Amino acid sequence: MECWVFVLVVSPRFCLFYAVMASSVCPWSFLSSSEMAPPVNLEKSFAQAVTAPCDSPMRCLPPKVRIGDKVHIKISQKVYEAEVEDCKNHLHGRVMLQKGDPPLISKILKQKLDSLWPHLKNWSVTPLGKGYFEFKFQSAEEMKKVWALGVINLKPGIMKFFCWSKDFDPLNQTQAHAQLWIRLMHLP
Repeated sequence: MECWVFVLVVSPRFCLFYAVMASSVCPWSFLSSSEMAPPVNLEKSFAQAVTAPCDSPMRCLPPKVRIGDKVHIKISQKVYEAEVEDCKNHLHGRVMLQKGDPPLISKILKQKLDSLWPHLKNWSVTPLGKGYFEFKFQSAEEMKKVWALGVINLKPGIMKFFCWSKDFDPLNQTQAHAQLWIRLMHLP
């Protein structure tokens, strides 16, 4: 049985919406079981349920809803809109490396960018996969300053920034830029 889980991840560090196939990504028995969860207080949002202390994490989550073969978790529109609004000071970025360069982990990337952005104090970076990262800034002005830089040379590789979007999925991105060396022969 194929089971998809639609997840909206919202936190002070990042906002991401994605769908995963439960049977291949996370083989948790509660995702494929046909029994319904016991009724839970629906006044509590998903974020509140996750952060609230509880003796059993499964009892704290809102009930799952099955529609066909898909499992859905309800997130109120008000909470969703508030979290999307918080992401207006975010940027997406992609690290492009040359063939053979080791991948950059977020800790090393943060150290490199800290040295390039000494005027920025409270910013964070979250890896999204496939060389994509999400950057959170304290204000729109800080975000615009970084975005205005365009492309940053990380030595090795370059970082290109682009606007945050709520439907961003690193798995569905196509590469539109390539680094090239051009040798012009017989120049005066």
